Amino acid sequence: MRQLDLSLLHTFKTIAQCKSLSLASQRLHKTQAAISIQLKKLEELVGKRLLDRGHQTAELTPHGELLLQYASKMLALSDEAMDLFIKEQISGAVRFGIPDDYASAFLRPVLRDFIERYPNVRLHIRNDISQNLFTALEQGELDLALVTRRNNDGNADVLRCDALHWVAGESFTWMPQTPLPLALYPHGCGFRGQILSALSASQCDYEIVFECTGVAGVQLAVDSGLAIAATSSALMQPGWQVLDAAAHGLPVLGNVMIELRLANQPVPVAVQQFAEELRKQVSLR
Repeated sequence: MRQLDLSLLHTFKTIAQCKSLSLASQRLHKTQAAISIQLKKLEELVGKRLLDRGHQTAELTPHGELLLQYASKMLALSDEAMDLFIKEQISGAVRFGIPDDYASAFLRPVLRDFIERYPNVRLHIRNDISQNLFTALEQGELDLALVTRRNNDGNADVLRCDALHWVAGESFTWMPQTPLPLALYPHGCGFRGQILSALSASQCDYEIVFECTGVAGVQLAVDSGLAIAATSSALMQPGWQVLDAAAHGLPVLGNVMIELRLANQPVPVAVQQFAEELRKQVSLR
């Protein structure tokens, strides 16, 4: 009798979430060849093609969509069973860093579910820009951080790859012959370097009119019509509009990757469980 292996289902679900074998391999810390072998084994086991693989993306087939529903249920049930036996045993502290905009978009459900499941774990959270969080990790001040990717050194899990969009408030107007008014986070923010590099390459004249350390400042600048900003779809705020780059003479900004980076091994069990909750919640939103 054929049986589904949970490790194969976990790999399959990760591929489905990432829509890319290469991104899935980074998240799972496996080679792309190993991911392909597991996928082939699963397809042979169920006797159906589960993915349509293009040059850069992987899309679920109808059979893949059906299997994903069952895989999600089986993996969730497995997690629930394990939680029943281990959650009361897990204690200690988790020192976690996250930028303000990521905290606003992703952190609420992570904290809600983790605190409920692991009441004996103490959380210490630092809200800062990505560059400072990288430094804090290197200096041993944090156990893990959710940051904007700065390099591909293979030491982090890529949880999201989202397009970066120009955004403005509903009342914003801009005369092309005047400098583009920008709202930006300070030096060290992952988005900032990408935005300014694209503007410089396109020779677009700009002016930084609002510089702030938190999402509230950027929201104020955009909502008031004072400036435009750049962000991903997951970080969009109510009342903002996505500007058509070509129509406004703005450069295309490309993608931004959000990664989960852990401090040096060994990783305490409490930190491992918090990392798993982040992977689950951030990837889905």
